[in-house]
Amino acid sequence: VSLFSFYFNNYSIFIYINEARILFEPFLIYVAIVLLEPEKEEIHFFIKSIILSYCLLALHGMYQYIKKVPTPPEWVDKDLEGAVIKTRAFSILRGPNILGDYLELSLPLPLIYVFKEKSNSRKILWVISFLIISGALIVTLSRSAWLASTFSIFLSSFWLSPLLGIVFILIALMLLIFVKPIRIRILSLFTRTYLEKSMKSGGRIYQWTSGVINASEHPLLGTGLGTYGGVASYSYGFVARRSIDSAYIKILSETGWLGIVSFIPWVSWGVGSILTRFRDEKDVIFLFIGAGLLAFLLNLFTQNIFIAMGPGTIVFWALTAVGIVYHD
Repeated sequence: VSLFSFYFNNYSIFIYINEARILFEPFLIYVAIVLLEPEKEEIHFFIKSIILSYCLLALHGMYQYIKKVPTPPEWVDKDLEGAVIKTRAFSILRGPNILGDYLELSLPLPLIYVFKEKSNSRKILWVISFLIISGALIVTLSRSAWLASTFSIFLSSFWLSPLLGIVFILIALMLLIFVKPIRIRILSLFTRTYLEKSMKSGGRIYQWTSGVINASEHPLLGTGLGTYGGVASYSYGFVARRSIDSAYIKILSETGWLGIVSFIPWVSWGVGSILTRFRDEKDVIFLFIGAGLLAFLLNLFTQNIFIAMGPGTIVFWALTAVGIVYHD
């Protein structure tokens, strides 16, 4: 579909190649893993390596938050949050939202071993890993990552046990009520000031609206991959912003309805297959890999992480692949 869109829109091939490379190149890791068919032990080593590396990112992010590392002023809305929020965790990444996107993908993974391990001491280690990633996710103050992770963890825990799901929601509500930065970040979404800022040029609602308008003017094939948001469109002067804060709207705008109805099955089929395997085989590895992938896909509604977050997208496809090929 993107090739057809490029052909009929007749724009620079360099823009198309740049954006297509970012979009499709990470998928090669999925192809490689499926073809290699790694052993069960290799898959567990890979998952544990992700948990360890993301715990290191998480610890660094929490250290930044505790030390109140100076951050760019645009990361905090001074009118709505400036009195309470002074900094946000970002670790070695480009921003707190990017760190949140990484952590939401890995957050459910320690729960695999909380349920699988026989040794209580090892279970405790994995619980600590889960709490470290959770803590760092909180101090990113990334609302989209919070909401996506909360929804996916609730669904997975409720699927295991309705009581477990209810307990998780109660904990989330307690955090919302008693942790002031969380409360302010969530409630500010419903203020008139936030809505007015979001609807101004460059705001999130403005971006979404203009993207949908662009798609309505080019409904079948859009304006071409790389022409509406992203590094390529910014570099070649198509739009003033470097990105648009929704991968789905970006794909819809650039490749039309044919593109979006191809994109959604492409990225979600593996997640559905993995969760179906949990239903059939009752192995929690499928449930919690699927939960992380689901959080990632949900966050695509409000972040352009599928295009902007190359290494994270590689991890997404790698986890999708191991969830497909894993056999006990």
